[in-house]
Amino acid sequence: MRETYRKYSLHVYNYFFYIAYAAFLPFVGYWFAEDGLTTQQIGFIFSIGPLVGFLVQPLWGMLIDYYGITKWILAISMALTPWVAISYQYADHYFPLYIAISVVLAVCSSATLPIIDAMTVRHAKQNALSYGAIRVLGSVSFGLAVTLFGLLYNRAGISTMFTVYAVCMTLMVALTMLVPAGDRRERDGGSRSAARRGMIKEMLPLLKERRFLMFLIPVFLAAIGPQMNNAFYSVYVSHFGGEASGKIGILYAVATVTEIPVFLFSGYIIRKLGYVATLTAVSLAGALRWFVLSLEPPFEVLVANQLLSGLTYALFLSAGINYAYDSSPESTKTTAHSLFVVVYTNIAGIVASNVGGWVVKLGGYPLLFQGAAVMSVLGAAGFAALSRLKSGEAASARPRDARSV
Repeated sequence: MRETYRKYSLHVYNYFFYIAYAAFLPFVGYWFAEDGLTTQQIGFIFSIGPLVGFLVQPLWGMLIDYYGITKWILAISMALTPWVAISYQYADHYFPLYIAISVVLAVCSSATLPIIDAMTVRHAKQNALSYGAIRVLGSVSFGLAVTLFGLLYNRAGISTMFTVYAVCMTLMVALTMLVPAGDRRERDGGSRSAARRGMIKEMLPLLKERRFLMFLIPVFLAAIGPQMNNAFYSVYVSHFGGEASGKIGILYAVATVTEIPVFLFSGYIIRKLGYVATLTAVSLAGALRWFVLSLEPPFEVLVANQLLSGLTYALFLSAGINYAYDSSPESTKTTAHSLFVVVYTNIAGIVASNVGGWVVKLGGYPLLFQGAAVMSVLGAAGFAALSRLKSGEAASARPRDARSV
């Protein structure tokens, strides 16, 4: 029984973590709008997370590498995050205070997801398990929970999310203490520090390589739509009126459910199409998704449109990570993966959140999503051009082993 618990402990952990995640993340933009913030202010707040994460996450990583205190940092991060979030309710419409709270919140929360992903990957390798099979449980629990939370917030008020989030994260702190220890003190002559310094040195040759740079540019263009969606989707849904929390919950649930089969079969899809063809097709699917949103369609069409989420997020992520890994030299694979994540999440997130708020003010949500559609088409064109590079034969070839993330 003890061995069974140890083997499947991360399955349980991911399942409950994404329930806590579903209590807050999909609804916070709507709460900001209800609290009276403008789209420019909401966009600026959403850009703080990627920026602070870009600066702070390496520091968390170095602490973990040197002291081997993964569980303690994760527990502290989870314990502090909801209470910092609760302080938004006391900002009293003073925007500089929203900014200060957002910075502290980003510092506290930036450790959580990277640590959980790292723990899950390590656990999967140690127990001969599939990372995707563990991670997909998080998608299942998120999809189930977000609908229930949306209905709850319709009845009890959107501000209830702060209390629910605090309860869920407190339970996660307790669950963190029950996860089998995997910490090791890494004091082996500074090898980890040397590896980090090496990563910085390896970035420059990668960025100078034409094929890899031509990969990162369309990644950035295609990522603008998803990052704008992350920042403004709940606000966009709320401006239609009605029981917004319930609608947001249903829409996020549909999107999450469609990601599950894509995550599970992404390796097969990528092997059949090849990296570049997959990324091109997914970017075009994203353009269609954003164009439909620009039409401000009825709720039923919004639900159907969320079916494209699995393609525009899960498959893009799987293909992009695997391409970055397989197309880089052995000594720079970790760096290539990190650059992909930084461009897709941090850089695109900062630009999309800030620019998106001003675009909504100038032309409304139709202009916002039309712009996202254009960027996705440009991204697809960039991937198509990548396949034509003579030096990029490996890029257009079918991958031998494209595993799902």
